[in-house]
Amino acid sequence: MTLKDGRQYTIAYDLFIQQRLNRYHGISGLARAKEFPLWLRNQTLPHYFVQAPRIRRALRTLNGPRVLPDFACIGPAKGGTSELASYLMQHPSVATPLTKETLSPIPEDWRIYGPTVREFTKLAARTGHARHGYYDPRLHDTILMHEFHRIRPDGKVILMLRNPVDRAYSQFKWDIFIAGSLMAAHTTSYADYIELAFDRYPHAFPNHGYPILPTGIYVNAVRRWLDRFGPDNVMVFAAEEFFADIPGTLCRVHDFLDLPAVPPTIRPAVNQNPLPGLPPRDPETDRRLAEFFAPWNEQLYELLDRDLGWNTPATRVREFAA
Repeated sequence: MTLKDGRQYTIAYDLFIQQRLNRYHGISGLARAKEFPLWLRNQTLPHYFVQAPRIRRALRTLNGPRVLPDFACIGPAKGGTSELASYLMQHPSVATPLTKETLSPIPEDWRIYGPTVREFTKLAARTGHARHGYYDPRLHDTILMHEFHRIRPDGKVILMLRNPVDRAYSQFKWDIFIAGSLMAAHTTSYADYIELAFDRYPHAFPNHGYPILPTGIYVNAVRRWLDRFGPDNVMVFAAEEFFADIPGTLCRVHDFLDLPAVPPTIRPAVNQNPLPGLPPRDPETDRRLAEFFAPWNEQLYELLDRDLGWNTPATRVREFAA
């Protein structure tokens, strides 16, 4: 089977990063006019990271009925799901949604982004298989669990989880990139950021979309996914496993989805934080986080009957989805 051109799934990340960089650096007024080519390019992309242009969505309502996803690729925020999703879309039998993240747990909101019934039927006829996925970092979203199960009680669920200590630092860096000067009002270092997270636990703090500590507690959410869909329909693995062996892990995912295993074309990582000179992590903060997450990790290992290795000191893998 021939792979699709994976570049079409990464253009959107490059444009998104550039647009956010302009906002981070406060580019405005006449200087924003230089963004017009960027804006124009963004109107015609084959695939989007988050929100597709309104006109593109409106035009898709004219093309006939569309199918809903039959599998879900889920993880925590800053857990690497963007990488996994863009690699999965390389498979010739996996339909590409217009947008990776729909920002909604409600299935009818997803439909406009999916392939038409006709396109999906043609895909199955051409390749012998057809799959359509929902991709979002909504691991803890119980509405999503209920709604996806309602439309696909036999749906397949892929859960990719990341070492919660590494994930916390990745979110810290991303919050600086997205919130910019708003972050300065609440924290000046990674230690301050985590201190505030502990002070506010279990809630989020201002200007940040995901609560740092609860987002890294996976066991309860994983148990709910397993209970809802059954262990045979839920595949769980660590992001560290995926990045250590992308082809091998991806082929296992293909097999789980009842697709022929097709090794991917490896390409540069997407959705990377572009800011230089960010505040570093520090051993004491890492120790504090590791101590907090350890009992939750152990409960997860017991649930999965598998040790993911996050509670044992080891050389950290390279940064990803940072």
